[in-house]
Amino acid sequence: MKNILKKIILNVPILREQYIKNRENRGSLIRIEKAFSKIEEAENVLLDEKINSNFKIGLVKDGETEIDEIINPRAYYPKYERFLKNNSINYVYYDIYASDWIRIAENLDIIIWHPHSDPATQQIAKSKIHFLEKVMRKTCLPSFDEIWTYEDKINTHYLYQKYNLPEIPTFITFSKKEATHYINSVQFPVISKIATGSSSFGVEIIKSKKYAQRMINEVFSSNGRKTYWPYQRQKNYVYFQDFIPNATYDLRVMVVGDQLFGYYRYPKKGDFKASGAGIVEKKEITTEALELAYKTKISFNANFLATDMLYDENNKKFLIIESSIFIGIDTCEQLVVNGKAGYYLRISENDYQFFEGRYWIQELVLKEVFKKIK
Repeated sequence: MKNILKKIILNVPILREQYIKNRENRGSLIRIEKAFSKIEEAENVLLDEKINSNFKIGLVKDGETEIDEIINPRAYYPKYERFLKNNSINYVYYDIYASDWIRIAENLDIIIWHPHSDPATQQIAKSKIHFLEKVMRKTCLPSFDEIWTYEDKINTHYLYQKYNLPEIPTFITFSKKEATHYINSVQFPVISKIATGSSSFGVEIIKSKKYAQRMINEVFSSNGRKTYWPYQRQKNYVYFQDFIPNATYDLRVMVVGDQLFGYYRYPKKGDFKASGAGIVEKKEITTEALELAYKTKISFNANFLATDMLYDENNKKFLIIESSIFIGIDTCEQLVVNGKAGYYLRISENDYQFFEGRYWIQELVLKEVFKKIK
């Protein structure tokens, strides 16, 4: 019924315009001409040397809607497109969802795509990027190594373990017996998460053993446990993290090449989750946090990585919450120090210098990709 009503609204000009204005006011949509004008607020990112003019790029549009003149303000492809144009790199729009995606890819060298974060799209992305990269030998952004961790908290946990990165103490099991043993010995509250979920969706605080056991019974039942994704249930796994009671903020640090950006996030009153709250402060970041984010990015073999962390007052150190190769980016000022936008440049281990500048992260990422190709 909801989809039918929306279709009627979009086909009546006066209702269509009001719908667009309402979505614009809420910040969930932006007119394309305004979006491209906003992009020009940042400095151009240029390659040090020109790329081979024979390269053929396939650019996948993200953030599309059913209305041609508007777009999601967080869409990645317009920033990618500006970089390609400014560096005179040939590209075509590529519909990776279409039935002829393999045939079209035969004539492409590089595929650039920002897949949506929902589980259905992640399944498509992992399958197609694996085929493009491993079978067709194409260069992909994201690479298969990168998409393997995107919106998959379990896979990122494996990397934290392998490289001894200091994450919040985390327990993941696919065994009901082991899950039950865990809740019999752990101190409550604990944090429960689902494998795929951003902006604190799918995150809840478990305050008692009784509730935890009921949750475990649901997860390991034949139907699994309901999640906020209407078509996916939490089935045969649990993901628990220690609750850090003295953490008053979390810190997001982004790394692309040797450039680092970041900001602090604070929870709403009465909540424990800073992610998704929208309360942000941009200021200096400690060397300890910068170095941890940089080492995490190297361990992930990623062109770009944003790592969320909090500071544990009891143990006097930063602990990783989670990491992601894509994040919501609203501005070309992802770091501000003393009122000036810029970035930290890693000179050497524990040596960082601040430089001014306003950049779109997406363009800096593409520069890294093309530097590696060259």
